[in-house]
Amino acid sequence: MIPLILKLKKAQHKGIAQAQDLIIKELYNVFNEAVLHGGTSIWRCYKGNRFSEDIDVYIQKDIKKLDELFDRFKKIGFIIEKRKITENSLYSNLKFNRISVRFEALFKRINGALMEYENSDGNVIMVYSLTPEELIKEKVNAYLNRNKIRDLYDIFFLLKYIKDKISIKESLSNLIKNFKAPTDEKDLKILILEGIVPKAEKMMEYIKNKNG
Repeated sequence: MIPLILKLKKAQHKGIAQAQDLIIKELYNVFNEAVLHGGTSIWRCYKGNRFSEDIDVYIQKDIKKLDELFDRFKKIGFIIEKRKITENSLYSNLKFNRISVRFEALFKRINGALMEYENSDGNVIMVYSLTPEELIKEKVNAYLNRNKIRDLYDIFFLLKYIKDKISIKESLSNLIKNFKAPTDEKDLKILILEGIVPKAEKMMEYIKNKNG
């Protein structure tokens, strides 16, 4: 199998991928029940074909553990450019070797599914992520809120992993009913690692067929 980093064309993307691996490693050293979600979990845990630069997780709110986590980040060379904690979430921006990575957390207890996370060097570690059904529901909500082509592509991509079609039928029907064209369709070609870059129209046809 070709290591993930060799599939990345841009030096910046390679740097982000390596920084993500370090963040994930330290995250699970402190929050061993953290649950990955969002685009990076699709890319790394479901062999996705779309580059994703942010790390999104669910964790329990524990300020002491968060302080420990950010201390670990600093010890391995990260610069903490921004860190903001609210009642329900964490927003942070981390810099490593002039590469910035956004790390965000929602303070919520979620039962994740045990998954293999592919590191940039091709090795894997075990993490918790959401099921494909749960990821699709999140991505439908994201698309309807911001009309970004990346979210539509993620829905399209994840459908091949679905085992429980009934559980996502309402979400997909909502997407089909309220669909508006993406505002940034041209950007998808930058994010796709290999192969064709499907048009939004074709992806919606596929989604409609899968939804029956």
